[in-house]
Amino acid sequence: MSSPVRQVTERDAGARRERGRLPHYLVAALLARAADEGARVALVIFALDRTGSAAVGGTLVATLLLPHVVAAPLVGGLVDRSRRPAAVLAAAIAVFAGALAAPIALLGHAPLWQTYLVLAIAGCCGPAVTGGLTSQLAALAGPGREARAFALDSLSYNVAGMVGPATVGLVAASASPSAPTLALAVAGGLGALGVASLRLPASAAAGEQTGAVDLFQGARAIVRNPALRTITVATSVGQLGLGGLAVVATTLAATAHQPGRAGLLLSVTAGGAFVGSLLWAWRPLPASRAPRVTVWAMVAVGVPLGLAAGVHSLPLVAALFALSGLLTGPFAAALFLARSHLAAEATRTQVFTIGAGLKVAASAIGVGLLGLAADLPASAQLLVVAAFPIVAGIAGGMLLRHRPRSGADGHIHAC
Repeated sequence: MSSPVRQVTERDAGARRERGRLPHYLVAALLARAADEGARVALVIFALDRTGSAAVGGTLVATLLLPHVVAAPLVGGLVDRSRRPAAVLAAAIAVFAGALAAPIALLGHAPLWQTYLVLAIAGCCGPAVTGGLTSQLAALAGPGREARAFALDSLSYNVAGMVGPATVGLVAASASPSAPTLALAVAGGLGALGVASLRLPASAAAGEQTGAVDLFQGARAIVRNPALRTITVATSVGQLGLGGLAVVATTLAATAHQPGRAGLLLSVTAGGAFVGSLLWAWRPLPASRAPRVTVWAMVAVGVPLGLAAGVHSLPLVAALFALSGLLTGPFAAALFLARSHLAAEATRTQVFTIGAGLKVAASAIGVGLLGLAADLPASAQLLVVAAFPIVAGIAGGMLLRHRPRSGADGHIHAC
């Protein structure tokens, strides 16, 4: 039997390792997500240089994004069933990173369908970068620290959304158009190495199930849990509008005869989300309130955008965009916390990847919807963007208001 001094020393060392795992996770997640966010800009720049067509670049980005929703159940199911979830996630992220580099060799030198095929494979691994990683955070952070950990994870998405595209712009300006894509592939590879070296605990149900992965297990879990179903549908519908925000920002800046200000509008939105995530990390709300916070925060995200439709001063529009972004931080952190709290351990990763995949698909559809509405005035487009999260959030809030929900433990709780 070890001495009391040795026991205390071992406990302190264990606590330091526990505390060190979260920064380790955040660095790895940031690298992988910066590659994901930056690729959406880098592929357009690269395609424009190689083919002279921005339209080809747009189809490459769509090919990267759309498979998320199709592959989400498979990626989530594989992680849920694995005794080594870190290895599965790292392998998927490594394939994602490698596939990002493939267009450098293929585009312009091989049939276009080969580039589409490789990017579709990357897109199938995309859920590992988003929901797959986030689903592991509760176990990684430990009891009582989940809310703050999800806030920091939300922060990693915000930072990646700023760092990824900014890195693409800087590298493209100082090197060749293909250099940003290669740099992002390297960042994704480093993120995969970071994830591989994480000690992620396996699910309690890992290894108990045999046979093929049940692709519908997570979907059934979402459908059967009223609160989980409500926030999944509401946030996906809300994203139909929010996904087109970049298009509207470009239209608003062009209408003001300052097209370069589109980047400013998106930057202040991202900066607001950064601050909002920090505020949630400082004073997080308990998991029991997360579903309702999610839907009503989504309403709050849409309201400033709706108000901006009636404003003709670009600085004031920028301030309203920043306010919308500020509320995005708590919205995202509460959504992650709600998913973790409501989903059973055996299906948690699949629930996360399905939810993330639906949001990515909704974003892509939202961009298309705004493209169809391109002839409308900028104020009308902004009202369309704002209407989706406001209406979806109010509907979700009303459904959650008087409806009991089942927690992951199977007991009934009041929202």
